[in-house]
Amino acid sequence: MSLLFEIPEEKPTKFCRTCEHRERTQCGGSIIQYCGVRKSNLTDNGKLKIKAKRPACSLYIEIEK
Repeated sequence: MSLLFEIPEEKPTKFCRTCEHRERTQCGGSIIQYCGVRKSNLTDNGKLKIKAKRPACSLYIEIEK
């Protein structure tokens, strides 16, 4: 099968791990990470659960070092 043109795959360069909105909460022996800006109706605190390796959204702000 041949394609008419090739679609370049772009790998994300920004992740939730380096976002200023990331909030970490310890629950028992594990750490749960939430986005401080994005909302969710599925969690008790109303914040969206995230994973550190997830590509960043449009609300991304890099952590100042």
